[in-house]
Amino acid sequence: MEGQKVWNTILTAVKEQVSSSTYKTWFSGSYALDYKKNCEKNLLIIALKNNFLKEQVETRYLPIISEIAKKKATGKVEVVFVVAQKTNPQNTTSEPIFSGIAPNLIVNNRKAETLNPNHTFENLVVGSSNNLAYLAAKQVADNPGSTYNPLLFYGPTGVGKTHLLQAIGNEVLNKSIEPKVLYASCEKFTNDYLESLTNKTQASFRNKYRSLDLLLVDDVQFLAGKDSTQDEFFNTFNELYLSGRQIVLVSDRHPKELSRLKERLVSRFLGGMVVNVGVADLEMKMAILRTKCQGKGIDLDNQLISYVAQACDGGARELEGVLISILPLVKFSGGKISVDTVKALVEAGRIKPVQKLTPQKIIQAVCSYFKIKSEDLNSPSRKYSLALARQILMYLMRKELDLPLEQIGQFIGGRDHSTVIHGIEKIEREISQNPTRRDDLLRIKSFINI
Repeated sequence: MEGQKVWNTILTAVKEQVSSSTYKTWFSGSYALDYKKNCEKNLLIIALKNNFLKEQVETRYLPIISEIAKKKATGKVEVVFVVAQKTNPQNTTSEPIFSGIAPNLIVNNRKAETLNPNHTFENLVVGSSNNLAYLAAKQVADNPGSTYNPLLFYGPTGVGKTHLLQAIGNEVLNKSIEPKVLYASCEKFTNDYLESLTNKTQASFRNKYRSLDLLLVDDVQFLAGKDSTQDEFFNTFNELYLSGRQIVLVSDRHPKELSRLKERLVSRFLGGMVVNVGVADLEMKMAILRTKCQGKGIDLDNQLISYVAQACDGGARELEGVLISILPLVKFSGGKISVDTVKALVEAGRIKPVQKLTPQKIIQAVCSYFKIKSEDLNSPSRKYSLALARQILMYLMRKELDLPLEQIGQFIGGRDHSTVIHGIEKIEREISQNPTRRDDLLRIKSFINI
């Protein structure tokens, strides 16, 4: 009780020197765990909820706290921070509960619902294409908010950006007590924001996104062109950044190449560390295949692994797709499947080799689905079915191939970039609201094995 009185005195003085939001962020929930007196110096043990808070308070405010303690407290007082939680809030006994060793921690083993538990650093194959990204991610997970903030990964589809993003979240959840971690796609952030405007629940929305210790956002390229959502994301970003909370982002290209993204937002993205995640080379693809084989409990011959790695032009997702196709054959053959058998099945069409996606393949799939000719896409006709086909084509070319807007326009009769942007954004909106449109895309993708 005496220790809590000393801490309350210190907190009162701290509150006079910092803003109310800063005080709430860093000191809310802190309490005196123990107070040890001796003739030379008194030791005040203060409990904080997690390692992130402890590191931030020690780094930012320990000098201020020590100075206040020197002026306000009776005798010399040293303030020490530890990570702990109250096991019984009603316990008011004055019996000392800190005996010189760290208290038993009540570790919260929950996982964020949207994080894939398999996306961990242990399950990540590291090579030359992602080594820098891996090292940066590990440092951020070990010291959120103090190393690289923000941290942004960019690169093509299927190179492991989302795996890295979620590995940071899983690591922080495992190491800290009750950290507030949220993983969300940019589409989810946008939909939540629009829903808050519709339902007049902006305060709840802002509390959800601005009271976090760690915010993980995927596909930030889809902020482009959404002015009001960009403004809201900018304010959310600032709130977290200025209070020392960690932000990690994923994009399909470098922030400078994101069209229709406000300059102040690009500037924020470039204010931390921006890391390219490249396509895996042959050796890394083979390592990925071995790792996935281990996870599925199968043993493939090195020659077969080498063949699959060479046949696959894509990233980890494509490799796993080929592996899933081979898996039944491995089981039926008792693990004795040969390279010649797989080659023969590929040639017979029973296993489709993963081929590089091209604009022509997307055009062919869209035309087949809508039962139109490729020349119709170039025509000036504004017939609804043709307009929809063009817009879906624009969306897929941008989403799957990351083609420049001007180049996409050339595939549909030389239309300008504003028309392309309008078409892409319209399909994005409809995907989130219209089940029929989602079904259209799934069926078209099935034609081209996306």
